[in-house]
Amino acid sequence: MAVKPFVTFIICTYNRRAYLDDSIKSILQNNLADLNIELLIVDNNSSDETKKVVQKYKQTNGDYFIRYVKEKKQGLSHARNSGIKEARGDFIVFLDDDIRASAKLISAWVLFFKNHPEAAAAGGRIKVQFDDPRPPWMSRFLLPLLGYHNLGKTQKKYPRNKYPFGGNMGFNKSIFEQYGLFETELGRKGKQLKASEEKEFFQRLKNGGAEIFYLPEALLFHRVNKRRLTPAYIKKQAVGLGQSLALQFKDETIFKKLWQGLQQGFKTVVSFGLFLPYAFTLQYSKGVMLLKFRKWIAEGYFSINDH
Repeated sequence: MAVKPFVTFIICTYNRRAYLDDSIKSILQNNLADLNIELLIVDNNSSDETKKVVQKYKQTNGDYFIRYVKEKKQGLSHARNSGIKEARGDFIVFLDDDIRASAKLISAWVLFFKNHPEAAAAGGRIKVQFDDPRPPWMSRFLLPLLGYHNLGKTQKKYPRNKYPFGGNMGFNKSIFEQYGLFETELGRKGKQLKASEEKEFFQRLKNGGAEIFYLPEALLFHRVNKRRLTPAYIKKQAVGLGQSLALQFKDETIFKKLWQGLQQGFKTVVSFGLFLPYAFTLQYSKGVMLLKFRKWIAEGYFSINDH
């Protein structure tokens, strides 16, 4: 009889079979002996050969260790919620489908949950791997758009205004019974780049007093190619972020909406402040892109609130 897995690692994927193949391969290159995990692939209605990629690894690693499910409702939040329901482990870790796992990624997560079974959630460190040249307008302040997440090399609890990133986040499965699932109005849907579903969920956890930890040892590399390194793609992300903010606050009080507006206004002022040193150091394109980014977020926000 197969042993119940301790941790379920979930990869939600949509039409990225080549990246998925590389991601699974990098995970299997970890030393997985005696870690008692399972790898669950949630196919969010892909039209490519995603299923064949997973079947290839199932044949060599076993049906129990690697599992495949299909979620036909389009949207990352739908896929994640499906993964939560399908997971057999007591703990869950979500990984993106375009990552390369560090040598200690899997063991770091397993060790953390063994040592902290009471923890509600945690987030791992993410570095960006550029598969194509980094454009001159891409400043370090825009790297979080590409998944960059680094709060240092020391394990700690997340500060009040910081949260894990979705490409490397883990949970005690029991918290979903207490706090509910991911909000399906938020998050990516096919080619729509909405966001904030993770932040909204982590805010629920923090409001409930749950503790969220940062794990520097749980390191992975988020791969980025030239398709994501264009102003058009950054604009799409920014507009999606603005739309997600509008949806997240649509039913909130006037006070909370005003507070959110003040926060966005402050970030715009900061962007103007960053523009000046970039201009003085002849890195004009970096400063301009920061200002455009704030403008695009506002466009996305008001495109929802105008309806």
